[in-house]
Amino acid sequence: MLHSRDSTADHHPRRIGWLAGIPRQEQELLRFPGVEILQAGSQRKVLRIPPSPSRPTLIAKIHHERDLAARVRRFFGWGRARLEWNNLMRAEERGATVPRPIALECHQGHDIIFTDYLLDTEPFPQHLERYQGERRVALLRVLGQWLASVVRSGIDARDIHTGNILVRGVEPTAMSLWLVDLHDARVGLGVPPHRQRAMVQQVASALGAARFTNDVHHFLEGWAHGARALGIDGKWASGPDRETDEIDWAAVEPERLAETFRQAERAEIQRRRRHISRALQRPTDFRRDLEGIEKVYRNQTDTTGILQVRRGRGRGGLSGWLRSWPTIPRASWFGDRVRQTVWRCSPRASLFIKRCSGEELIVEAVPGKVTLTDFLRQSPHRSRELVAPVLETLARFHKEGIHLDGASAHHWYLDEDRDGFQVRPDPAFIRYRGKLSSGQICEDLVGLGCVFDGSLTPRDRYRGLCHYPGFSSKSVPVATVLAMSQRLGERFAAGDDGDSPSIQIRPVIDRDVKALHRLNEANAPEVGALSAKNFAALIDVATMVRVVDPIGEEKGPAGLLVAMRPEDEYDSPNFLWFCRYFDNFAYVDRVAIAEQARRRGIGSAFYALLEAWARAKEFSSIVCEVNLEPRNEGSLAFHHNYGFREVGQKLSRGKPVMMMQKKLRH
Repeated sequence: MLHSRDSTADHHPRRIGWLAGIPRQEQELLRFPGVEILQAGSQRKVLRIPPSPSRPTLIAKIHHERDLAARVRRFFGWGRARLEWNNLMRAEERGATVPRPIALECHQGHDIIFTDYLLDTEPFPQHLERYQGERRVALLRVLGQWLASVVRSGIDARDIHTGNILVRGVEPTAMSLWLVDLHDARVGLGVPPHRQRAMVQQVASALGAARFTNDVHHFLEGWAHGARALGIDGKWASGPDRETDEIDWAAVEPERLAETFRQAERAEIQRRRRHISRALQRPTDFRRDLEGIEKVYRNQTDTTGILQVRRGRGRGGLSGWLRSWPTIPRASWFGDRVRQTVWRCSPRASLFIKRCSGEELIVEAVPGKVTLTDFLRQSPHRSRELVAPVLETLARFHKEGIHLDGASAHHWYLDEDRDGFQVRPDPAFIRYRGKLSSGQICEDLVGLGCVFDGSLTPRDRYRGLCHYPGFSSKSVPVATVLAMSQRLGERFAAGDDGDSPSIQIRPVIDRDVKALHRLNEANAPEVGALSAKNFAALIDVATMVRVVDPIGEEKGPAGLLVAMRPEDEYDSPNFLWFCRYFDNFAYVDRVAIAEQARRRGIGSAFYALLEAWARAKEFSSIVCEVNLEPRNEGSLAFHHNYGFREVGQKLSRGKPVMMMQKKLRH
C-alpha cells in the first residue's frame, strides 16, 4: 500500500503565523475548541476554525484518497490536496478571486489545506433566488463578466458550476465573486478556445440551460462583453457595447447563443442521468446469506411524521421479471432521486431495502392527504379550482424533461392550505426522459382524470389538450388522441383504485391508548399482557410508538409497534438483559397486529420503518426477544428472514425466550 511521507508540505510565507496554536493532525483538529464541521464525506471533510486576535476565521479541507488510483497519484505528488494548493497559489498570483491559501499539510493517511474563510458569502444559486426583474438581470451579467476575468487569469476550471461560486454583496454593481474547489483546474497555461466554450457551457448548464432561457441569455450577455473587453474572444459579441444600471453588456452572436443552449442542455441531461443512475450504486449496508445479498440504501430524512411503506416483488421467470420491472418501491426510490436531482430538494424517501428473497420495500413520506380522484368524488363542484394548479405542476415537470409514466388521477395527491392547492404526483411514476415527445406529453395529459372528467366527450378533451403549452396537436394524430381520451373516460368512470396500496404508519396520540390496549390484550400471549394502567405507562416511557389505522372493516387499530432506546427507564427483564450486554441499540418491545389485518405486510412495514428510524438515530443494531414456550415458529422465521440472529437465551418470568439481534453496521 502506498502512502506519502509526513511533512508540512508548503505554506504561504506571510500567513503561516495564522496557524499558531492550531493542531495539524485530523483527530486533534476535530477536537480543537470551536471547530465546526461544514461538510463530512468519505473523501473529504470541511471544517471551520473560529477566529482569534491573531487570525481570521479559517477553513480546513481534509482530503482522504480512498481508492488505489488516487493513492498512487498522491504518492507521486498529484493528489487532490496538492493540486488544489498549487492552483490556489498560482491563481492568487495572477489576481484571480479565490480563497487565500495558508498552508498544505501532508500526513500518512490524509492531507489538509488551510485557507481563509470567506465571511458573509453564500453559493451563487441561493443568492440568485433573492433577485427578480432588473436586479436579477444585472447579477447574471456580472456573473458573465466575472467568468471572463477568471479566463483572463489563466484558470481553466474543469468542473465549474454555480455551486462552487460564492457571492458577497447586495447591489450587483458592488458584488464580489469567488471561485472555490480548484482541485480539477489548470492554472498558468492559458485557456484554449475550446475550453473557454466548455466553461461557458458548464455555467449555462448549471443555470438551467434551455429551461431558463432568460437567465442563460443574460449571463451570456455579460460574458460576451467581458470576452471582448479583455481580449479573450471578440466573436461572442454582436453589435456595440451597452450599459444598463451601470452594468456593461453586449448582444450575443446568434449562432453561438444557439450552440451554447444546445450543448448546455445536452450536458445537463447527461449530468442528471448520471446522478440518477447512481441511486443504487453504493448501498449503505448489505447482508449476505445462503439466499443472496440483502442491500440497504438510506437517505438522512425525518422519520418522526406520518410515513408509508410499500413493498413489491417480481414475478417468477424471465418474462415475469421483465413485466414487473421496476417494482413500485424501486420506481419510487428513483422517482424521489429525480426530484432531488432536478430541483435539489430534500429527499422524501428514507429507506430502500432489496431483500435476499427478491422482495423490495421503501419507507417514504406520504405523497399527500387525498388523491385527486377521491377529492373530485367528494367535491365535484370544486373541479374547476383544480385545473390551474394541476396543469401548472404538470407543465413544471414537463419543462424539466420528466414523464409521469402511467400516472392517472389516482396517482396524484393534493393538500389544501391558505395559499390554495398543492398537488404532486406519486414518485413511483416519475421518469426522467431529458426531452419529452408530444406523444408523452399527450399521454400525461390524457391520464390526468382530474382535468377531464368522465362527463366530457372525447372531442371536448381533445380541444382541452390543444390549449396546453408545449403540446403540438400536429405531431399526434387526432384519432390517436381521441382514442386515448375515450380510454380515459372509461377508466375514470370505472373508478380504478390504483396500484400497490401502501401501509401508512403514524405516531401515537392520546386517544389511541384505550384501543391499543385492547389490541395488545388480543395478541397475548405472543406479547405480554398488561393492565390498562401499566400499558399507558409503557406508552409514555417508550421512545417510539407507531400505529397503523384500521384497514378495511376493522373497528380498532390494525397494528402497534413499541420500541425503546437504552436510555429509556423501562424495567422489563429482557430489556435490562440487552442493556447489560449491548449498547447503542433499538429494542423492539412489542408488535401487535389485529387478527383481520394479518398477512397484509404490516409486520414487514413496521420493521422497515423501525430500521429507517434506527439508522437515522445512528443505532448500531436492532434487538428483540421471541418466545420459545410456547414456541413462536412464525415469529422466529420472520426475524431470521429479516436478518436477525440469535445472541442468547434466557428465562423470562419462568419461560425461555430467544434473544435476537440485527446488526445495522457490518
